[in-house]
Amino acid sequence: MTPTSAVKSWVLHIGDSFTDVLPASGFYRFVETILHKNVTGGCTTSAYCPADSTTREQMAVFVLVSKEPPGYLPPACGATPMFADVPVTSPFCRWVEELARRGVAGGCGGGNYCPSSPATREQMAVFVLRTLDPALNPPDCVAGAEAFADVPAASPFCKWIEELARRGVVTGCGGGNYCPTNPVTREQMSVFLAVTFGLVLYG
Repeated sequence: MTPTSAVKSWVLHIGDSFTDVLPASGFYRFVETILHKNVTGGCTTSAYCPADSTTREQMAVFVLVSKEPPGYLPPACGATPMFADVPVTSPFCRWVEELARRGVAGGCGGGNYCPSSPATREQMAVFVLRTLDPALNPPDCVAGAEAFADVPAASPFCKWIEELARRGVVTGCGGGNYCPTNPVTREQMSVFLAVTFGLVLYG
């Protein structure tokens, strides 16, 4: 590069990375983006498994890698795990415990994290927003003026879901609903991550 003769390398993204996420898919560019950003490598060497549910342990990795600089790795778990069902031998342990230290996830009750359970759409709202900005406290929902018919103001997830909607990250699942207890699919997760954390292929 002139005038200094400095050298810079760029990683070029070719595309068509997964046999089950084709360019015609509305999720294609988001899946390719999170692959390029090393958020995920897919479920096999050639497949992404777009319709599969995103588990709670996978979610821990997804949000932290999306938030932090390239190469980020949380500290290893200590001898005694935080959650009874996430042993220190689990490759997800350090990620799950880092989320807990940041106050993003508090487990699923009884000292457990439920790592293999699907992350729901309402849980996802908290995961991505609290990881993005730990100090964020969205305004409470207003009864009678909720954005989605199936997310009442009384729900502890309401303000997080409506904050995602205000940011243009989610538009619901159709019919004026959000489908809060539905599992988040891996293709949906690619959109939530890319849009929330501002991930782009280049830049």
